Amino acid sequence: MLHFYGWATPNSQRVSIMLEECGLTYAVTGVNIRAREQFAPEILALNPYGKIPILVEDGRAIIESGAILLHLAERHGVLWGEDRATTLSWLMVALTSLGPFTGQAHHWTGLAPEKPEAARAHSTALVDRVYRLLEGRLAAVPYLAGQACSIADIAAYPWVAKHHWAARELSATPYLAAWFARMGERPAVRRGMRVPEGARLE
Repeated sequence: MLHFYGWATPNSQRVSIMLEECGLTYAVTGVNIRAREQFAPEILALNPYGKIPILVEDGRAIIESGAILLHLAERHGVLWGEDRATTLSWLMVALTSLGPFTGQAHHWTGLAPEKPEAARAHSTALVDRVYRLLEGRLAAVPYLAGQACSIADIAAYPWVAKHHWAARELSATPYLAAWFARMGERPAVRRGMRVPEGARLE
């Protein structure tokens, strides 16, 4: 039995979507980051970094959403798109740019008690740059790695779902908006976005 630890965060949703896409059976433990449950002793025993998501498989804890996606894709031979190198390239864009930049923008537009304009403008400009990149790519192909859905799309989708964190409107990037709608029609994506049941990121 696989055991998934996560919450309604984009990084957690990457993993729950992947588990659903793979058709796997798994147990779920919700870890509410707003309540700082990620620092509970039982979570730190699995990941001393105090972060989610975590996937426990065969008694070992796998941490970091990108590592979990790669592990599951390799183990089950799924969602590699048409070309491994291209898939890995766009996966890295989602892991190293889209996610971190959107998270920083969220801090400066929503979470920080003080919101200096320079910090807000810088962080949202970085998100704009990634969105221009994604828009150009998706103007040429239906999915980030080409003609088929891959782990690159799964890594990107939950973060694009939080576009409002960076004061973005998807209508400004029609090809990205069409991709977002296409991904949202996948049953596994719909199921994965609802795990853990009832979790909300306030």
